[in-house]
Amino acid sequence: MLKQKMNDIKVLISERGYIDRYRYLVMALLLNVPVIYVILMLDVKQADFTLLSWFYISTVILGYYVLPLLIVSSALFMLLFPFRRLLYFVTGAVTVIFVFYLLIDHFVYVIAKIHIDLFWLEWIINDLDAFGLQPSTFRNVLLVLLGIIALEFGIFQIAKKIKKPKYMILIFSVLLILAFAASQIIHVVAYQQNYSRITSLTPYFPIYVPVTSHKNADKFGNLIPISEDDAQAVSGDLNSSLYYPRAELKYSTQSDTALPNLVIIFLESWRIEMMNDTVTPNIFALSQKSSVFTNHFCSGNSTIAGTFGLFYGIHPTYWTAVKANSAIIDNPVLIDHLKEKQYAFGIYARSNFVRHKIKDAIFRGIEVHESFAGKTKIEQDRDMTDRVISFIREQTNRSNPFMAFTFYKSNHFPYEYPPEDSIFMPAEDINLMFADDDTDPVYYRNDYMNSTHYVDALIGDIIRQLDSLGQMEKTIVVITTDHSDELNDNRANYWGHGSNFTKYQSMVPFVLYIPGRKPAQIDYTTSHIDLVPTLMQEVFGCENDIDDYSNGRNLFEKPNGIRPIVVGSYVNHAFVIEDNVYEIYPMYTKKYKLDNIEEKASPPPPDILKKIMDEINHFYKNSDSDQDGITGK
Repeated sequence: MLKQKMNDIKVLISERGYIDRYRYLVMALLLNVPVIYVILMLDVKQADFTLLSWFYISTVILGYYVLPLLIVSSALFMLLFPFRRLLYFVTGAVTVIFVFYLLIDHFVYVIAKIHIDLFWLEWIINDLDAFGLQPSTFRNVLLVLLGIIALEFGIFQIAKKIKKPKYMILIFSVLLILAFAASQIIHVVAYQQNYSRITSLTPYFPIYVPVTSHKNADKFGNLIPISEDDAQAVSGDLNSSLYYPRAELKYSTQSDTALPNLVIIFLESWRIEMMNDTVTPNIFALSQKSSVFTNHFCSGNSTIAGTFGLFYGIHPTYWTAVKANSAIIDNPVLIDHLKEKQYAFGIYARSNFVRHKIKDAIFRGIEVHESFAGKTKIEQDRDMTDRVISFIREQTNRSNPFMAFTFYKSNHFPYEYPPEDSIFMPAEDINLMFADDDTDPVYYRNDYMNSTHYVDALIGDIIRQLDSLGQMEKTIVVITTDHSDELNDNRANYWGHGSNFTKYQSMVPFVLYIPGRKPAQIDYTTSHIDLVPTLMQEVFGCENDIDDYSNGRNLFEKPNGIRPIVVGSYVNHAFVIEDNVYEIYPMYTKKYKLDNIEEKASPPPPDILKKIMDEINHFYKNSDSDQDGITGK
């Protein structure tokens, strides 16, 4: 009975030509493949083409761009198949918009080095003059749109007349799925092996977020012809999409005398109001001898973005490009200079720096210690502290200066601390699965403060050790974090980090101790990206203009006017302009106030948007003359 009904449905569909309609749509898409291919190939024309890179680019185009269009067309067919003309019109309109977007995005990327998203599109529409567009530009855009409409009309007409093979839909669909799988497997292997002929292509593709890691990456690697020698050979070429730094860095001769040690300490997820004499008494004591920045932004609400901005001194929007070209860049200019001055390095962080490519992008050629004794974060942070202290003791007996970086994890959710640090009560574990807007965060907050108090005690051990060894007057100490942690502050059921860019996730404590510098409380806007230019100018005597190597500014120079802040996350980013946040997604912009995610942000000033655009493009190659520029060495 069921079999007979299925046969009846097939006959009905066949009689009414529904299958033929779907074949027609798929044929039209198949004829669009060369058009999409040519447009996207224009984006990567500077690539160092090998057989593998060409194959990878082809699979990306088929699997990442054509496959979604097939899925959308199929969904439209399922919704509209009884309405033939409406189906063709809507599918044709979607195809026109898609091809038009790819082409316009190409021209925008060539000029401005950004891919079009809704935020920039809205700005262009609302303020043409600020963007510097002439009426003739829109005339040309309109002509392009009309040309694409005419092209698609012709393609759809041709698709009607072409004979459609019986298994065309199946073969085409399988090909696209295999292409997607192949492209991501290639990228996973190339990412793991730092093969920049593949990884450096990522920034050129619009809205492209490839897979970066997989537990079977080594197994995949045996199937793909990327040898270790090939990966190393690429590191010397100019395949980079970046122009970082923009000039060779020069230093004054006085910078060679009495080089200080540098100690940078991260407390994971540290909130800005939690630097005080009750939660963090040891850090607070040091802050009384330091510069404390009370209006400070991290560079990301995730560990990668927050760490990247602090060490590179450039906006987190560059992370994808830096990560893709890390073999060419080598390390950020600060780390390069420390290596050149023969600093000893002690990098201690149980934060997956190797897997997340932070090691390759920031500490290339430097050992990163990620494994510590103990089963709990409490025990591991204690062991890490002991190893940092041993490193400091060892370096004290040597003539070379040292840099130590320590990243504590006990105050990352779920917060952990020994019983003696249970000083804020009541505190107990709460299950956030059942939390809502009205959940009282007091238990969660006290739990968080107890863990932060424990980490402060460990940091106190490091500070006391530096002091007892006579190193405090020779050591710059930076104490901050990668990002903050939200505790349902807006009663909007936001907890932790990585979910928005309000001040509860993006504003953090920042304590900078420089021997001999008078203590100060600084309340103007500062950012993680300001540390590098501050150290380069104040400590190491770099004579270059800051914009040769950083988007930041000297922490001790008060900015004039409004200062925009760029904050990154896992796949998106936000612009913070005064008390307004503009959270950027490819097809959506979320706008809210810095201190209240429930309140709508004001429109951004056009002149500040122009400044942001200049900054997020500053270190990209934007002319043929850039091709011979400095690429990090």
